[in-house]
Amino acid sequence: MLYYVYAYIRSVDSNTAKAGTPYYIGKGKGKRAYQKHTFPIPKDKSRIIFMETGLSDIGALALERRYIRWYGRKNIGTGILHNLT
Repeated sequence: MLYYVYAYIRSVDSNTAKAGTPYYIGKGKGKRAYQKHTFPIPKDKSRIIFMETGLSDIGALALERRYIRWYGRKNIGTGILHNLT
């Protein structure tokens, strides 16, 4: 099965980012993007976007890491994402 990289998109402005920006980036296959995680899944499923699809496991992991570095993590003060790693 092929992997993908997905994002959960903010529906409203927050104190650190504007509506329409991602709050979580993930890697998955199958229905992973729609399953319960540590961070809330958007109620409006149109706020789940697939950034890259048709990837190998290693390719998806590399792109997930690149997107997280690009947007930065809130917990370490580098950006807007809630990702912890």
